[in-house]
Amino acid sequence: MPGRAERAPLRDGHRGPGAAVAGPQVRRARPGRRRDRRRREVTEAARSGRADAGSTGAGVRDFALLQTAGFCGSMATRCLEIAVAWWVLDKTGNSALLGVVLGVGIGADVLSRGALGWVGDRFRPQRVILYCFLASAVVSAILTALAFAGVYHLWTVLLGVVLLGVSLGLREPLLMSTIRSLMDASAVAGAVRVRSAMMSLSSFAGPVVAGVLIGPLGYSAVLGATCCVILVCAALAALLRVPEGERTEEPGETDTTGWATEAKAGFRAIRRVVPEWRLALLTMVVDFALFPVFALVVPVLVAAHYPGKTWVLSVVESAFGVGMIAGSAVLVRKSNSLLGRRHTVPAGFALLGAGFIGTGLVFGATGPAMPLAFTVGSSALLMLSGAGLCMVTVNTGTVRLLATPSSHRNRMVAAASFLSGIVMPLGSVSSGLISRVSGERWALLVLGGAICLCAVVAACDRALTRFLAIPDEELDGAYLREFPHAFQVSEPRTQKAHA
Repeated sequence: MPGRAERAPLRDGHRGPGAAVAGPQVRRARPGRRRDRRRREVTEAARSGRADAGSTGAGVRDFALLQTAGFCGSMATRCLEIAVAWWVLDKTGNSALLGVVLGVGIGADVLSRGALGWVGDRFRPQRVILYCFLASAVVSAILTALAFAGVYHLWTVLLGVVLLGVSLGLREPLLMSTIRSLMDASAVAGAVRVRSAMMSLSSFAGPVVAGVLIGPLGYSAVLGATCCVILVCAALAALLRVPEGERTEEPGETDTTGWATEAKAGFRAIRRVVPEWRLALLTMVVDFALFPVFALVVPVLVAAHYPGKTWVLSVVESAFGVGMIAGSAVLVRKSNSLLGRRHTVPAGFALLGAGFIGTGLVFGATGPAMPLAFTVGSSALLMLSGAGLCMVTVNTGTVRLLATPSSHRNRMVAAASFLSGIVMPLGSVSSGLISRVSGERWALLVLGGAICLCAVVAACDRALTRFLAIPDEELDGAYLREFPHAFQVSEPRTQKAHA
């Protein structure tokens, strides 16, 4: 790369420092020219996504540190949310207020992904991750101190929940997008599978751990324990070594005055990259249906038709998590080997939707009188749904990491998750209306049918399937080659050293 950068001609209209001056002045200008060459080299690496990713043992070591920190942080976040919920209920006894508190935290998380995704592209990812963990540790420490002191102020709790949500919204996309900086193109798919399995496990085990700890220890002690775990995550993040090619600007040249423009650049990129935009629309439909199934439809179904049998809800929802873990660890790799990524993604959509439809049909066939039969049948179907979801997310996440240039990679990841998140409340409202008017069975049938329709659209979309069929090694930087206009918004800021 250094040799290649030195042989590269200057851009049209650009004259290096001292180019028109002879003699000693040219020699004095060489340090500036070397800095310009270095800037061009970093920019080229950032745009192509081929910065030294560290596929050696160091890259694997840093990936292990990154995902261990992410897993522990996710577990701590789940426990923290449940501990705060118990705290609010203990002090107020108002379940509606609890919903507001949790909703504010989710809103801060989702909105920060859309508004602040550019931070991971402009600043060193390792530092951003570290500062996010430290901020979460400080907030959780303050909440712990207040809980032990018996001091409860609603606005303080709300502010803490908002700060925790912003920290989570900044951190989680970076934990995904940084994978490409640490691993070679051939290893990214396996790394994404590992991350998916670990995040699925944390979603499944986090509430269980929190429930086990809160009973004997109380919510104050659990808040303190989560603070300690987050500090450990910060220590792991401090040991990370992420290649500097991820940054699009030199140190000291960044400012935050153009944050709105930078945030807009992420959405503009995802809108102009045709397969990513189509995929974003499909995932919005999926999350529109997926979130309310487990947050509303299934709990209401169990409470209304199997009162007193809370084990039915626990088993059914746990089956979906087990399916996600199995799908990430085994099924995605097997399906990609047999069918190819191009056919695995539509098949994943189909499995996800079919599981919901099947659950509705099983309930219609068994009825309230056969809780065990409903539990067995729906658990098997929802396990397939969980595996199908991972067949979609792992493969599309791999394509996004490989094909997106690093100058916009984190913004692309964050924008995609933002678009998915904003439709969840709408899905809850719509499914609630369907459930109230026609019953939970019809809600499952309608939501599952919408996801199955996504499978048909994904299979017929040539722009999407063409990129899904490209091998990993050829995907590297493919979006920049195919859609260069999508990433031009950051060009002036990246090239201002040459102006």
